[in-house]
Amino acid sequence: MARLDKNTALRLSEPVEAAYLDCIDRLIVNIAKHLGTGKAFRTAGWETRKLAELGQLTQENARIINEETRRVPEEIRKALDEVSKIALADIERAIREAIAKGAIEEAPADSVQNLLRDLSGQAVDDANLVNTVMLQSVQSAYLQAVNNMVIWENQLLDAAAAQKTLNDAATAVTIGTETRRQALQKAISQMADKGIYGFVDRAGRHWSPEAYMNMDIRTTVHNAAIQSIRVRQEDYGSDIFQVSSHAGARPLCYPYQGKFYSWGSGSGTFTDGAGVQHAYAPLDSTSYGQAAGLFGINCGHYPMPQIPNVTFPQDKKIESKAENDRLYQESQEQRALERRIRDAKRKQAAFQAAGLPEAADRQRAFVRQRQAAMREFIAKTGRARRYDRESIKG
Repeated sequence: MARLDKNTALRLSEPVEAAYLDCIDRLIVNIAKHLGTGKAFRTAGWETRKLAELGQLTQENARIINEETRRVPEEIRKALDEVSKIALADIERAIREAIAKGAIEEAPADSVQNLLRDLSGQAVDDANLVNTVMLQSVQSAYLQAVNNMVIWENQLLDAAAAQKTLNDAATAVTIGTETRRQALQKAISQMADKGIYGFVDRAGRHWSPEAYMNMDIRTTVHNAAIQSIRVRQEDYGSDIFQVSSHAGARPLCYPYQGKFYSWGSGSGTFTDGAGVQHAYAPLDSTSYGQAAGLFGINCGHYPMPQIPNVTFPQDKKIESKAENDRLYQESQEQRALERRIRDAKRKQAAFQAAGLPEAADRQRAFVRQRQAAMREFIAKTGRARRYDRESIKG
């Protein structure tokens, strides 16, 4: 079985993340398809037609959301079960060895199963809430796009009239078609750039549905590993642990790598299973509790428990701060490049769905530019390219 590392939560969260990214891709393309129909209607008639399509659009979007997210509850449960097994594999192996030697007595592991059931239930509830809000947000995005198109189209027509270019019916039809195309392209571009927003978390922060679920599932998976370790070591009356170490740690986490802490408020010294004495401090003396802090959102660290008379595998050596910072910055740059490529592809697909082939062709050039930037980055850093994180589903 794989060992717990900084990428474990990311890897196990990817099926859920991919479901919501694919869902948003399809929703934006579907809105674009609806906005692009009815070109023969004048502005007022077009607006009436688009508003009348809202019910049909909502049904289509509800079906898309259901198709893309129907497996999310099962994927959540699988991810939590697997991360808990990975987190506890070395611990349970060391515990069994200590039990065989008569060093400790076995303690039941029921507390871990209760923990996973609670975390899974909360995560599934969050996903259901996001799905509901997402459908409402897509409706709002569509209505906003329709309203914006009407405003922009009227502004363009007013400008043309002011320049006396609407002298005959043929010219009027040509300009009307062109202004509709311009307004449509602007509306789709704005919607694709902005995304679908509308979800507000308990702290009052605004999120797009896919961004919130990405954060939520990664945090839940990571927390499942941390809390599985914590409750299991509590089964053996211990609350002291060592913070794991990895390359590319965040600035607010790096200072605590490899050091020892207690879950409670205690501090002092202890002797590990190998007979080595260590000092430990309370966890609240670290950045724990901050979103970007130790064990926080998108953190890749885990506690390595210290149970009396049990010897655990040692963590790897810590890189220098300069090397750590370099790897962290590279990982952030790669994620940003992946998002830029995906965003460009999403806009291209939306233009195509709306019947704007010229705009789609121009957007394809932006896709190629961003892919070229990624190739240059990969060649310079030697990092592995993740094509799956650059693709869209339309």
